Amino acid sequence: MSENDTIAVIIAAYNAEKTITRAVESVVNDKFVNQVIVVDDCSTDNTMQVLTCLNAKFSKVSIFSTEVNSGPGKARNIALSRATSKWVTVLDSDDYIETGRYEKLLAYSEGEDLIADDKFRINETDPLARKTKMLGDRQDFPAIISLSDFIESNITKKGEFRKELGFIKPIIKRQFLEKYNLSYQENMRLGEDYEFYCRCLILGAKLKLIEASGYVAIVRENSLSGNHSKTDLIHLRDCDYALAKIKSLSSQERKLLLRHAKSINMKIQWICFYSSIKNKRYKTTIKSITNSFSAFIFILKNLRTQFFIRVVKRRLNK
Repeated sequence: MSENDTIAVIIAAYNAEKTITRAVESVVNDKFVNQVIVVDDCSTDNTMQVLTCLNAKFSKVSIFSTEVNSGPGKARNIALSRATSKWVTVLDSDDYIETGRYEKLLAYSEGEDLIADDKFRINETDPLARKTKMLGDRQDFPAIISLSDFIESNITKKGEFRKELGFIKPIIKRQFLEKYNLSYQENMRLGEDYEFYCRCLILGAKLKLIEASGYVAIVRENSLSGNHSKTDLIHLRDCDYALAKIKSLSSQERKLLLRHAKSINMKIQWICFYSSIKNKRYKTTIKSITNSFSAFIFILKNLRTQFFIRVVKRRLNK
């Protein structure tokens, strides 16, 4: 193994006392991994105590912490600033890596800046722990992913499978990040990976996607990516608006960013509408309905769904 093959695995941890050991131990003995950098984001459980034990047990493991709970972006930036390896990659604290994944990714690294793979998923409530693939046969491998491909994969389309490439966890050439002084947006707690990869691709990074090679994501009901506050969604929508202002974009890339922003804005207006009705703030209700035609249609569809759930199903179950 040469110095050019070394990988720093960065992990942001918050209240991960039950899973962080599995995450760290899944990568620490990999021959290509020479750094495991874990940043505790002011956990309120015993995560830091567990990390202290792991730090004492494994020389590759280094631990840091944020001063206040700040979200994954801040924690990852702290880890990135400590990385010295040729490649860096993110591992979520409740996920784990199967043996051989990094070797498979590095086999495709020639001329690439980011190499990612399809992800395995396991529902934490499944007693059989059955693995499914995020993409599977819906995607051809290996594939070069353009900025347009990437953005479009995160846009919901009626009757079509959404690939959601914003969830990939590539190995990334650290030299590329340093060249452009790239870091995560620290105000984002949702979609921070999506925004980060978009900026990489806008700056000319080459992204290759290969078949599932061993990243195992645990699907949890209370995960951050599955629970969206209005503030989180606003930051995600506004990152699209900011990216769309970059002059080097093609007209197609800009349109796709604005389409993604539009899809997020509809969810924001639904939250505003629903909460305003509940709290009797009817001016906000009107603003939500009149925000845009797409938001108006989205609200009507959600109202129909809520009516069916609350009225029709209740009567059928009597």
